[in-house]
Amino acid sequence: MPAPPSAFRELREISDLLLLSDDERPARERFIRFLDRFEASGPLVPVVDSLALRLGLYPYASPLAGVHDEAQAMELAYHSPRSLSGRGFTFHSEQQRVYERLMDGESLILSAPTSFGKSAILDALLLSERWANIVVIVPTIALIDETRRRVIDLGTSYYVVSHPSQTRGHRNVFVLTQERFLELDPFPDVDFFVIDEFYKLGDGETDDKRRATLNIAWRQLRNTGAQYYLLGPNIDSLGAGTGEDLAQSFVLSDFSPVVVDVEDRSEVDDRLVDMKKFLNSDADGPSLIFVSSPSRASQIALELATGAADSFVIDLAAWIGDNYDPEWSVARALHGGVGTHTGPMPRSLQRAMVRLFSMGKIDRLVCTTTLIEGVNTVARNVVVYDKKIDRKPIDFFTFSNIRGRAGRMLKHFVGRVISYADNPEPSLSAVDLPIESQSEAASLATLIQLDEAELTPNSLERLSFVLNQDVLSMATIRKNRGLDPELQVQAAREMRNASRSEFQRLSWTGAPRSEELAAVVTFSYNELLRGRDRSGDNPGSLLAKLGAARRSEGDVPSLVAAAMPFIRPGQTRSDVVDDVLSFQRNWMGFKLPSAIRATATIQNEVSKVRGEPAANYEFAIRQIESLFLPPFIAELEDYGLPIPVGVKLSSLGLRGDTIEDVVAKLMAMSTNQGVLAALTRVERWFLSDVAKGLVNEKVTSTSSS
Repeated sequence: MPAPPSAFRELREISDLLLLSDDERPARERFIRFLDRFEASGPLVPVVDSLALRLGLYPYASPLAGVHDEAQAMELAYHSPRSLSGRGFTFHSEQQRVYERLMDGESLILSAPTSFGKSAILDALLLSERWANIVVIVPTIALIDETRRRVIDLGTSYYVVSHPSQTRGHRNVFVLTQERFLELDPFPDVDFFVIDEFYKLGDGETDDKRRATLNIAWRQLRNTGAQYYLLGPNIDSLGAGTGEDLAQSFVLSDFSPVVVDVEDRSEVDDRLVDMKKFLNSDADGPSLIFVSSPSRASQIALELATGAADSFVIDLAAWIGDNYDPEWSVARALHGGVGTHTGPMPRSLQRAMVRLFSMGKIDRLVCTTTLIEGVNTVARNVVVYDKKIDRKPIDFFTFSNIRGRAGRMLKHFVGRVISYADNPEPSLSAVDLPIESQSEAASLATLIQLDEAELTPNSLERLSFVLNQDVLSMATIRKNRGLDPELQVQAAREMRNASRSEFQRLSWTGAPRSEELAAVVTFSYNELLRGRDRSGDNPGSLLAKLGAARRSEGDVPSLVAAAMPFIRPGQTRSDVVDDVLSFQRNWMGFKLPSAIRATATIQNEVSKVRGEPAANYEFAIRQIESLFLPPFIAELEDYGLPIPVGVKLSSLGLRGDTIEDVVAKLMAMSTNQGVLAALTRVERWFLSDVAKGLVNEKVTSTSSS
């Protein structure tokens, strides 16, 4: 069938654009739009292939490209690294340049669009197996799971370590958040390291403690002298004080293999009506809807949940209702075919929503900014529904990150953004590395990790209160990484001045009595937490919730029932479910264990001064971190296994002394017909997904133990 004359004309016009300008972007954008409409057949295919190669879009060349042209065949081969060629993957021109420089031994800090394919470069580096020990720092535990699965799927000889307690092999890829990385003991010999979303070293991280720990992790890794690859989107430069060597490592690319159209609808009278009309009539492909908060996500997801859902999606929604709460908005919205992805949700359910979206089981996913941080999706459309995030207008940097979720290389050539936010003014984004620049953005918790000889006069002045005191040693302060040193000193002073009976209540080991746990929780809260870290709670409420968690044995409906009598004005039952899950994830999973460990470290030093016994709170901390469940059930949530499924599997025999033992047992149970018969269709789906993500890890851990 002959190609239409209009297609010939458009390709000629694209060629003319290349001839008339040194800037290839207009021609590339127009060509990508052409590909969105082009059916890869007929006499135009050789012309299209030639233009794809000329514009650096090698992945978009047809399978027959280069068959009759030796030069084209060589070009394509050059852009298909040997490690990836067997997987049918080809780099675009900018990916190839970055890959070559990294393989040549350079360290790079890459800022490129979300659709650039930065992670594919890492895949190729791993497949080269050039380095013995690689560290990959990711911003969230959800990204640990996604990255770990991707690395395992590559089938390399590396052993993947995603938890500090795991056994290591001879060659390892450590996939960790900065907090987990800093817990590694002993510290590994690092040959190469990666920091994903590196902008969080600077003002891109709103949590001061997480920013401090990321800077500390960067410093420790950089001091190894290992080669590095930092990656992130929408950064125009590094801060002025970061150093010439880092500035030379910075690579800025605006190369994008997709095109994104942004429609400003900030002036519409009724955005909900307008959005529904777009989604129901005009959206061509799956859509992400970004909102400002978890409560807002619940509201909007329910508003959109009017369609008929896939039968499996209905089963999953019913299972969520049975195991969490039938009134929970997540279950009710999913029953209507709409997914939800927010911070308070269990990570296993977050993963389930992304899976359903990627599988095409749902085509609408309402989310908060938790989905911006690197989790890959296949959205063609992005709707920016709210004008603010965290009660602040959406800035250009955040808007650019959200916009980058529309379109996907080799999936959707043209992405579409419908924005109801006020159009943010374009601005340049510079990332400061506070531990390098020692700028005002550097917290005291960051600066205290530097030797005094490295500190600037301004930093010495800022730290003078800490450096000139003899209440608490620098060793103890530095051990409590990310925690404000002034709070630590004050906490040590309080301990020194405490009465003997008060101090004895902080001096227990093993399983605490109720009054001992209360004393430590109260002290940790009052002395080591400030501002938003307290999240409106108090020691009494924290202890009551811990008691309820202990009694519940992992049963969320019972926790919701226990919390309902204390519901706040305006709260719904669904809000209470969010609160219960948020407490488990934030307080039990991180804040309380972190603060209590710091209290123990300080108590251990003060006890020597007072001549009294040192404390050891690890048993209680492990109980809190594990949600008072059998060993490793809470950890399996990070692998994508919901707590209710883990509890059921525990009753069927899932146990082990180490995470490797539990993983091996889980793998065996995933093919045991007796076990599978005791599970529902939905529970088998979760178990199968986790087992697929562990298959290579199980083999490796068996051979290296």
